[in-house]
Amino acid sequence: MGRPPRAVTRLSGAISVAAVAAVLALDAVARAASWPVLVQGLLDEPAHLLTAWVCLTALGAPLVPGRRERWVLAAAVLIDLDHLPLYLHHEGWAVDGGRPPTHSLALALLLLLVASMPRWGTAPAALAVGVLLHLLRDLATGPGVPLFWPLGGLVGVPYPAYVAVLVLAAAAAVVRHSGLLSRAPDTAT
Repeated sequence: MGRPPRAVTRLSGAISVAAVAAVLALDAVARAASWPVLVQGLLDEPAHLLTAWVCLTALGAPLVPGRRERWVLAAAVLIDLDHLPLYLHHEGWAVDGGRPPTHSLALALLLLLVASMPRWGTAPAALAVGVLLHLLRDLATGPGVPLFWPLGGLVGVPYPAYVAVLVLAAAAAVVRHSGLLSRAPDTAT
């Protein structure tokens, strides 16, 4: 199909920067008041989606996600369905009063194990990447994640560390999609 036009690749980098700004704005609104769980989710899920998208574009994903990227983006949001038992008052589902055990490396490893089976294709591996990108954000928001469940408790990082990763990913996307990484033909004879 060929390479996309230069304007489209530059747009991808610019959108990555705008996505980081949107995540920061969503987080500022979320911190501005004590919102009900539904409102918190409505603010958090787009931030998860944008976080995953920025990281994918930093790795060279196209502006319009392909099949694999759509699996990654879906998993980056849909993993939060594991919170439903908590909302139905099954508090024992949370690890150390935090997030569910599926918010751990165990789920990503299980998906990678499934991906290693020939008949499953690339979808489980893409889902594993989406779970990992979801955890990237959750490490810095809320009580942390049971990253090494069942072996350990909650793990978290300071919010500025998450912002730094996002900013670096957006910068990488800008550089990657600006054409600065492609080699210019040698014009010297």
